[in-house]
Amino acid sequence: MKKFVSLCLVAFLAFMPVTASAQSLGSIFKSIFGGASSSKTATTTEKETPTSTASAQDILQGVLGSLGGTAAGAEKSGDGESASADGVISGILSSVLNSFSTVSQETLVGSWNYKGSAFVFESDNVLATLGSDAIANQVAAKVDTYLAKIGVKQGSCGISFAEDQTCIFTVGSRSLKGTYTYEPSTKELALAFGMIKTTAYVVSDSGTINIVFQSNGLLKILKAVCAASSNSTLKMLNTLLANYNGLRIGMAFTK
Repeated sequence: MKKFVSLCLVAFLAFMPVTASAQSLGSIFKSIFGGASSSKTATTTEKETPTSTASAQDILQGVLGSLGGTAAGAEKSGDGESASADGVISGILSSVLNSFSTVSQETLVGSWNYKGSAFVFESDNVLATLGSDAIANQVAAKVDTYLAKIGVKQGSCGISFAEDQTCIFTVGSRSLKGTYTYEPSTKELALAFGMIKTTAYVVSDSGTINIVFQSNGLLKILKAVCAASSNSTLKMLNTLLANYNGLRIGMAFTK
């Protein structure tokens, strides 16, 4: 039988035009021998194809997308350096300040409920700091875990701003009273809770305000408002952030 098939194949090839493509020849082999040879060739080709290396910009986009939310939910600005997922922002600080809306003094006044943590980088050395979106996801998850342990989560944390420039920061049943000044032209928010003074930036997207604190500003406020039993958690959070220079934690709020 094999000899007969071979003779038929030779006879067919003898009458086959010389210009027949390799693809047609491959189809003939597949029809006769069940495609085993073709499948093996395809597998070999797949293994030998080099994997394309992601560019620095691709990695940056992945990092920012991970920190800002899921890839499906993130909306990137034209320059690719800032993103927003449901109003919670992330990106390079300078780009964030330029890309998102300015909050007016009138809009700032009122009570705001915590929505989630936001991450902003002081410069584009984020690649050297984090290296990949996988690590970025790990950092974001750990920060959120630490914050939740001390009560910074939806339904138990908020901040309010009054017209007389007083403010109250609340975590659970504890609150911290202070004062504030806000300059819309620069988006700068100065906060003072007794001896604790820090500055932050405020931007808005999709009805959400994002307060981006100085590197250790938020930790100082949390230490003052949270119970002494939370100190160990705050120390772990501080240690984590110390390993990633240039990373600022922001807090997103909605009314």
